[in-house]
Amino acid sequence: MKYFRYTGIDSSGKEVSGIEEAPSLYSLRKSLTSKGIVLIEAKEVSRLTDETKEKKFLLKRSLFSKKISDEELALLFYEIGLLLSRNVYITEIFNILSKQVENKNLQDVLLSVKTYLQEGKSLGEALEKAKIFPQFLVEMVKAGEESGALDKIFLSASEFLEQQADFKSKIKSSLIYPTTVIVIGFIAMIIVINVVIPKILKIYAQFNTELPLSTKIVLYISNFFNIFLKGIPIFILLVFIFKKKFITQEKIDKIRLKIPFFKKVHIYSQYFMWSNTMAVLLRGGLTLDKALNIANKTISNSIIKRQFEKIVEDIRKGKSLSEVLYKNKLIPENSVLLIKIGEETAQMEDMFQLIAKIYKKEIEKLINIFLKYLEPISLLVVSVLIGFFIVATILPIFSLKIR
Repeated sequence: MKYFRYTGIDSSGKEVSGIEEAPSLYSLRKSLTSKGIVLIEAKEVSRLTDETKEKKFLLKRSLFSKKISDEELALLFYEIGLLLSRNVYITEIFNILSKQVENKNLQDVLLSVKTYLQEGKSLGEALEKAKIFPQFLVEMVKAGEESGALDKIFLSASEFLEQQADFKSKIKSSLIYPTTVIVIGFIAMIIVINVVIPKILKIYAQFNTELPLSTKIVLYISNFFNIFLKGIPIFILLVFIFKKKFITQEKIDKIRLKIPFFKKVHIYSQYFMWSNTMAVLLRGGLTLDKALNIANKTISNSIIKRQFEKIVEDIRKGKSLSEVLYKNKLIPENSVLLIKIGEETAQMEDMFQLIAKIYKKEIEKLINIFLKYLEPISLLVVSVLIGFFIVATILPIFSLKIR
């Protein structure tokens, strides 16, 4: 049996291409005609070679290409949604956008999606094969294809990605100051340990004099630091082996739910992602059970996710979402109450959007409290350490002068 890469015209007049298995060119033409495709061109290829090329392309993309940001994905989804609402052919959309984007990685992805579409795959399948889109977004697109509201799904997903990017940006910018303080302090310590202390040791060796206690402590830290640096590769290897053998994702998720303060931030972030996705999906015209199935995939904590996955069957049996959430105590009562109001007023998507905003504000508030204490504490700790290192450096010089 042979493999042929073909190009043809389907019954709607659209150009299609793909790889087809057939014993001969005549059999290929006959097979395509039965599917309503008129063959224009065909070339015998090795399927194994094509798969190998795809693997090499994906490896090259993951190792050397520029990462695709949430902002770029948000803009991409917005443009796709806009062009779909103008009734532009989906293959033409990816052809247009691939010529506009500056990110080479994203350009390659768009061209590969276009190729998959020409081979007869659905948009959801094409995005899944591209391997850069989050699974819940792929599921949203598949659901949008079923409901016939693809443009709404893409526009809503764009809004969701934009909010997510904005949220991450706020957290990163708020961490700049404490991170800078810690890094500067760390660099100062390295300079003292590796440059200043060795020179002082040489001077003291010449005078055959005992070092002050503070300098001895810094010397011990220096020795430990040098041993630690040499042992980092072994330490990383041991951690990797230990994690692979003894630490499962469920154990990590359990720890996350027990750490004071972080526990609250982690749980609220799960609620935010879930409720925000629900708002997007319901606005896109999906049924409640399908929306829940997809939204549950955005929950990163396996323990919380398992609890949410159980409720889908209850919804299919006819129970209300607010009733099921309240019974299983999955989210706080005030959020359940808002969902109940949404059910009664047929404004579920608006209520989910409101819930997402509430949790987003709660997360921001908690992070601001954390940073409020982190900034002065980090500054104090770094100042004390640098002060101690300065004393440990200057004291030996004064001691020698006195003698």
